[in-house]
Amino acid sequence: MKQTAQDYFIRGMASCKDEKFTEAIAYFSQALSIEPGHTEALYNRAKSNFKLQKFDAALLDFDKLIEYHPQNAFYLSERAVAYHLSGDNKKALKDLDRAVELEPNKPFRYSSRAFIKERAGDLKGAIEDYEKTIALDPEDAIAFNNKGLVEEKLGYKEKAQKSFENADRLDPAYDSEKIKKQEAPKPKEPAKAKKQPEPVEQAKQDDQEEKLTLKSYMKLVKRIITTKSERTEFKQFLKGILKKKP
Repeated sequence: MKQTAQDYFIRGMASCKDEKFTEAIAYFSQALSIEPGHTEALYNRAKSNFKLQKFDAALLDFDKLIEYHPQNAFYLSERAVAYHLSGDNKKALKDLDRAVELEPNKPFRYSSRAFIKERAGDLKGAIEDYEKTIALDPEDAIAFNNKGLVEEKLGYKEKAQKSFENADRLDPAYDSEKIKKQEAPKPKEPAKAKKQPEPVEQAKQDDQEEKLTLKSYMKLVKRIITTKSERTEFKQFLKGILKKKP
């Protein structure tokens, strides 16, 4: 019986589940040789390459995805992570600017861009984006916390303290001192998570966004994401960035 693109795609997803990403890439490639526009196969091949830290290969697939879906802010954000980790913050920010244009009312679009701006050294720009996040979601404790961290770097002690107090108020379980002392991961070292979640079949964009708690933020810093959240895009974005320093 002749194998279809979907047959190979299903095999690829099974390989992803077993964390056999090289094998998964081969299956997704077979699926794409039959059906070049198979979006899920293309996306998951990109993510499999991403997990193997083959960012150039991942970027080629994200390029193709965005060619097929130029208005998809999620794919733009994913490609931005790949650009960032490959050392091209200029292109990463260009993609994030476009994602913000496409979805200007989604707070985590600004949070994502703020995170990259901070890593790229644009601290004032990062604060501006965190402020936009907070304007759209005044109860986002993580945005207050992150803004405080950047303000602290700039020497704005009073503003930083106020931001941390707002984070504490919104999430009393938050330990600001503990978070501030977290160290960034070393370059070229893969994430030491207990188990990486498998790539999803298709990027889901849900208008009902569940706010991340500061407890889950601490886990993100440790490169372990275990909490359930409908803010899938922002979780995946931060998780990718925190794996590796620019």
